[in-house]
Amino acid sequence: MQANCSHLHNIQGSGDDSSPSQSTHAARSSGESSCHHSGDVHIQLSTAAGEGRENASSRPSRPGSQSRSHGHAHNEAGGLDDSAPDSEEHSGSSLSELRYLLQWLHKSISLGIGLLTTYMYANKSIVNQVFLRERCSKLQCAWLLVYLTGSSLLLYYTFHSQSLYYSLIFLNPTVDFKNFWEVLWIVGVTDFILKFLFMGFKCFILLVPSFMMSFKSKGYWYMLLEELCQYYRMFVPIPVWFRYLIGYGEPDSVLGWSLGILLGLLYLILKLLSFFGQLRNFKQVLRIFCTRPHYGVMASKRQCSESDDICAICQAEFQKPILLICQHTFCEECISLWFNREKTCPLCRTVISDHVNKWKDGATSMHLQIF
Repeated sequence: MQANCSHLHNIQGSGDDSSPSQSTHAARSSGESSCHHSGDVHIQLSTAAGEGRENASSRPSRPGSQSRSHGHAHNEAGGLDDSAPDSEEHSGSSLSELRYLLQWLHKSISLGIGLLTTYMYANKSIVNQVFLRERCSKLQCAWLLVYLTGSSLLLYYTFHSQSLYYSLIFLNPTVDFKNFWEVLWIVGVTDFILKFLFMGFKCFILLVPSFMMSFKSKGYWYMLLEELCQYYRMFVPIPVWFRYLIGYGEPDSVLGWSLGILLGLLYLILKLLSFFGQLRNFKQVLRIFCTRPHYGVMASKRQCSESDDICAICQAEFQKPILLICQHTFCEECISLWFNREKTCPLCRTVISDHVNKWKDGATSMHLQIF
C-alpha cells in the first residue's frame, strides 16, 4: 500500500512541466485503481493537490496575459484620450470663432445700417438747405443739429464700456487689439462719428443769418470744413491700426516681434504718402478760402439789360450780377453754385475756372476711412 502511494507520488513529482495534462491523467488513473484495491483516501487528496499544482502552474501565465492585454487596452485608450481632447479643443475653438464672427456681423450690420441711414439723411438734408439759400429752414437746420448730436451720444452711451470716444483724441479705446474684426469695427464707427461732427458744424453755419455771413462766404466755409474733416479722419485710425499691427505676431518670439514692427513701419510709410497727397489738396483749398477768387466783375445796368435782366440759371431778376470773361451775366450766387460742379460757362462752355470747388454745396464725402 505504501509502495503504491510512493509510486504515485513519484509520478506526480516527476511529471514533466511541458506535459502537465499527461502527468495529471496518469496520476488520476493510478489513484483510482489504488483506491479501488485498498480504499486509501490519501490518493484522492494527492489528486486534488495535483490538480491544484496544475492550476498553480498554469495560473501565472494568465495574469501576465491579462496584464499585457490590459496594458495594451490602456495604451489604446490613452492614445484615444490624448487625441480626443485635441480634436474637441480644435472643434470648440472653431465653433467659438464662428459664433463670434456671426455676432460681430449681426452687430456690425445692424449698427452699420443705422449709421449709414443717419449719414444719408443728414447729408441730403444739408445739401437741400444749402441749395435753398435764403429760403432755407432754420427749424430744419436746428433739428438736424439735434439729430446728429443725439445719434452720436446714444452710440457712445450704448458702447460706453469700450470708450469709443478715445479714438477721437488719438487714444486707444478699450478693445481687444489682437482681434481684427474689433479693430475694423471701432475704426468704422469712429469715422461715421467724425462725419456727424463736421455735419453739425455745417448746420451751425446754416443757422448764421445772411447779414452776418453771405451765401458765398458760407460756401467757402463748407469747403474748408469738409477738407478738414477728411484730413482729420485720415489721422484718427493710425494709433488703433498701429497697435494692432505691432501685436500681430507673437510678442514672445523674435520672428513675431520683427513681423509686427515691419507691418507697423509699412503702414506708417503708406500713411505718410497719403498724407502728402492730402496735404496738396488742403493747401489748394486753404488758398482758395483765403483769396476768395472772383469769376468776373460786377455787371453794369446796360450789360444786364442786354440779357433782359433775367439770369439764365434761376430765370429771375439779377441779384448781384456778375459778368464773366465770356460776356455772359449771371447772379453771383447762381454762378457760384454752378462752379461748385463745373469749370465752364453754362451758356457757351468757355473755361472760366481752373478747378472745381468741391464741397461748397455742403455735401460730405461718402468715402469710409478704414485704414
